[in-house]
Amino acid sequence: MTGDVVFLEHNNMASWNDDRLELALRASREGIWDWDLVEKTIHYSARVLRFLGYKRDEVPHFFEERAEHMDADSVAAVDEALRRVCQEGEDLFAVEPQVRTKKGEWKWFRVRGTPVRDELGKVIRIAGSLIDISKRKAAEKELAEERALIQTLMDNIPMNVYFKDTASRFVMANLPTAQKMGLETPEQLLDKSDYDFFLAEHAEKTRELERQIMETRRGLADLTEHEKWDDRPDTWVKSTKHPWVGSDGEVKGIFGVTSDVSELMRAREEQEQTAAELHVRNSKIEEERQRMRLIIDSVPMNVYFKNRDHQFVIANHSIARWFGCEKPEELYEKSDRDFFSEEHARIAEEDENGIMETGVPMVGRVERETWSGKNDTWVMTSKYPWRDSEGDIVGTFGVSSDVSELMLAQRDLTDVAERLQEKNQEMAEELSLAREVQLSLIPEEIPEISDGKRTIKFSKLYQSARDLAGDFFEVIPLAEGRVGFLMCDVAGQGVRSALIVSMLRGLIEKQAESAGDAGGFLTGLNEGLDHLLVESGVGIRASAFYGVVDLAKDEIQISVAGHPNPVTVFSDGTRQLVPPDFARGPALGENSGEKYQAVVAPLKGVRRMICFTDGVRRATNAMGEEFGVGRMLEVIERGGPMERVLDQLARNVVEFAGGDDFKEAVCLLGWEVVK
Repeated sequence: MTGDVVFLEHNNMASWNDDRLELALRASREGIWDWDLVEKTIHYSARVLRFLGYKRDEVPHFFEERAEHMDADSVAAVDEALRRVCQEGEDLFAVEPQVRTKKGEWKWFRVRGTPVRDELGKVIRIAGSLIDISKRKAAEKELAEERALIQTLMDNIPMNVYFKDTASRFVMANLPTAQKMGLETPEQLLDKSDYDFFLAEHAEKTRELERQIMETRRGLADLTEHEKWDDRPDTWVKSTKHPWVGSDGEVKGIFGVTSDVSELMRAREEQEQTAAELHVRNSKIEEERQRMRLIIDSVPMNVYFKNRDHQFVIANHSIARWFGCEKPEELYEKSDRDFFSEEHARIAEEDENGIMETGVPMVGRVERETWSGKNDTWVMTSKYPWRDSEGDIVGTFGVSSDVSELMLAQRDLTDVAERLQEKNQEMAEELSLAREVQLSLIPEEIPEISDGKRTIKFSKLYQSARDLAGDFFEVIPLAEGRVGFLMCDVAGQGVRSALIVSMLRGLIEKQAESAGDAGGFLTGLNEGLDHLLVESGVGIRASAFYGVVDLAKDEIQISVAGHPNPVTVFSDGTRQLVPPDFARGPALGENSGEKYQAVVAPLKGVRRMICFTDGVRRATNAMGEEFGVGRMLEVIERGGPMERVLDQLARNVVEFAGGDDFKEAVCLLGWEVVK
């Protein structure tokens, strides 16, 4: 044990000297502690002992021995709090660590303390309070689960969703809505109205309808609208529109959801059928949750979530009515076996088991529902894996709409239904693949590299872009005391760039044997990428920076493929690294047969190196100014722990580029040599 531990009961409080009691009571009325940093002893009150489950003669010194009783993040937090108090002169020791009790349980505590300093200002004691906040932490996790559930639904409802202000101008929309209007992003739709897209006749009719909805505060559901465009054939949609009422009770505009039924309408006229389903996406926190609840309860579709036992745990009013219930709660803990025939329920459970096992959704399937005691019905159904905030599959969720009338009229047109299913399946598989690729880019843990005398410690920071991005990094452990590190940026965004990243990840594994040669490694990646791009018919380029650090030889190799050079902290100052021309080549995929070379330099004098992708340097503000390397140097020169430097650098980039309006990924990788 590092320091002695002394225990105090509440009823023995008088044994404390006056100033210790005053400090402890000022910090908290809960469990009280007093840490003597000079003697390395600590005093605990009886309540602290009850929190931790220890007897008086066995409790450890949790602060001095924090690495044995706290998780890594908590140890780092305590270290930082001590540094602020002891080195920066702060007057509050504040931290919320996760501590393992005697029974092996992990509990969260809110710890606050007041430092006592000697005449030279050195901290000699810290006294304060300790409160169990485990329930609050559990509640925060439950809230994260709920938000993940809502976001999952928003990302998969196959409909157009939008909000308009009182002048019928778009203030929010999902990506499918923007694409329907011929735009690339929802932001391009903002402040525009139907007059910018449809014929004046149709735009005026829609405006008058929305004005009536806002004035009467009465919405319309299942409305068939005939859309007349200026530059394309007419279309038809099924619309539901309701007044958008803010938290203050005032009408802020309208919100609507639409689904394209053009092919279905033409099928009635020409005996053909098709349907178009689109996925939606929305963001924001509290306002978003309110809007999402309105959407869930108002969309003319059945929405539900099931657990792994196929029991309903969440449902909207539409599906409750579909099953003959008055409230969604009447469905909870029930399954399809309580309503449908045995055969239909069995098939549905098999489909859901397959989705939970593989993670592959079932999109756009027309199902025939056979009931117990009433006529068969048909629905258009899409089912998806339901994942919690940690990515684990905990069940399934689905959306369905009644197509019984259409199926009864057009049940012989199976060829159209097959084309619809194939199209929707392709879209779902592409998006699913893109998401899986994006999530696999960032290493979860980066090992420390040591030769027994010195250690190379890596730190990372990755903030994802709104769209799929091609920014990624990789750390490749080599022999003892040697490590390779790669920073790469695939040009463009979206599924295409994500697929190229996936190709590069595979090539990195194949080139592992040449990872100790910086130039040879990039040459191998370029040859492999060129071969894959020729076979796939895709043209794209990727910039890369690759380095190899060798502690035994006290040197570093560097080779560049069209990528921005890292910022390096030397013993004599901080500046951007400038390798010689022979060590800088074109981007990967740009020149077939390119032979990349590397420069070898001494490691002596190098303290830190921070690599980044071009999106950090080229982030622009409202005036069109780039963030630039100069602003990066200002942040990095201030120093501090590497994680803090990367975090501050990312914050500065996002704030400079407009905060929530910043769309690019922030990808940073830093390393430093410590003894």
